Amino acid sequence: MVSNPDGFLKQPDVQQAILKACGLLLLPIGSSLELRVRYELTDRSTSERICYIMDDTDCILPDIRKNLYDAHTFNLADILPAYDGTQLSLAKPNFAMASYIYQKKKMYNLSAKETKEVMEDAISLYGLTETELIAKLDKIPLAWDKVETMDAICQVLLKAISQDRYDKMEDKIASLNENFQQYIDTKYFGLATSSHILKPKMVNKILPHLAYKHGHMDKVALVVIDGMSYWQYLVLDRRLEQLGVQTHKDISLAWLPSITRLSRQAIFRGDMPTVNYSQNPMAEKKLWNEFWTEKCNASKRMNSYEIDYTYGSLFAGDYNLYKQAFVDVSLDEKMHSSSNNKDLYSLTENWAKETAEGIKALHDEKYTVYITTDHGNIMAHHWRALSSIERTFLYEKESRGSRHLMYAKHEYLEDFLQNNKYINNELLVHDNWAIWRNTNCFKGQDEITHGGSHFLEVVIPFITINHN
Repeated sequence: MVSNPDGFLKQPDVQQAILKACGLLLLPIGSSLELRVRYELTDRSTSERICYIMDDTDCILPDIRKNLYDAHTFNLADILPAYDGTQLSLAKPNFAMASYIYQKKKMYNLSAKETKEVMEDAISLYGLTETELIAKLDKIPLAWDKVETMDAICQVLLKAISQDRYDKMEDKIASLNENFQQYIDTKYFGLATSSHILKPKMVNKILPHLAYKHGHMDKVALVVIDGMSYWQYLVLDRRLEQLGVQTHKDISLAWLPSITRLSRQAIFRGDMPTVNYSQNPMAEKKLWNEFWTEKCNASKRMNSYEIDYTYGSLFAGDYNLYKQAFVDVSLDEKMHSSSNNKDLYSLTENWAKETAEGIKALHDEKYTVYITTDHGNIMAHHWRALSSIERTFLYEKESRGSRHLMYAKHEYLEDFLQNNKYINNELLVHDNWAIWRNTNCFKGQDEITHGGSHFLEVVIPFITINHN
């Protein structure tokens, strides 16, 4: 038995976590009569480990008391002595919040103000239940061409992922994605030829947009982070904010199918991608150089010695060049190696620290920095692996991904669709390719991947950091 004045042990999530961790059932008891009934009907003969939580342990009668161990009084502040007890009590932390601040392992006593700041940080990350998170998603106006929509959705998803609650919200995310598929059907395919003047609505318009906005001698750095979903950018944005770097958020759309060979090619070509293209750093560097040395108008055309392309790092060899591109593939590698979004979140947190420092270095060198990606990612669920016959008529090895199929001829695609009619409504079919609209994948197991038309794959960050 234990008295718990701050009520921490009475919270359902705390009780669930303690039961899972050590098999101890925390059982709030309101009165001695309730205890008597519970004890006589259930607990007298049980082998279960039970801790009664009572405001007044003195009311327990002797025949029951002799079988109990008195743990006296427990308050959360007892195991968090570095934090101000009053502020802890006012915050009423749940188990996730308490775990977060416990893991910080403060080696000195915090003031009330400092404790409040830590608690506010914990609340922003872990302070909402699944029901409250879903309610927040329900209130977001769905305007898929506005950054406010994607930012608001991913702020909520970031909280869910950091708390390992993403799987409990998948039904709501699926509902949002159904709305996005309507946007795909009505708007997406007209955006490839849209104006780049105000913003690049699709990735093939990013370089034309930069060329329009900047003169020959303007220092511009384009940072392309392979496979970064918008919620992952929010982790990076938090790090940039801590470094004093002010960002301007916007969005663009990945090329479909949302794979590197097409979508990142579209970025560096500054035009629609071609199918006959080998994806590699040398090819990207060639496209980047050709855009600035050949495609720009005469007043902005660059010399090759004024521009550069760096693969695998965000630190430049020469900070005096006018137009620089950087490609970071490490986050994509972490994404493909992760078994769930919680793992990916932890890896993203570690990645963001060094990445933010590299971006700040560019900012400090008076570059206008643009941050984007070729595609996002999604936690995909297995449908089934393709048969050897189904793989026979695909265009080439890169045309068979977890979430996309690209065929050499349209009639081969039609054969696949005819043989799998029951999934046709779940596929987006265009030209010679088919991709998943929902979260399925052509695999025998679940995985985090990309290639489809889910909003978490297609709606990507386009971030501006002005040099001044």
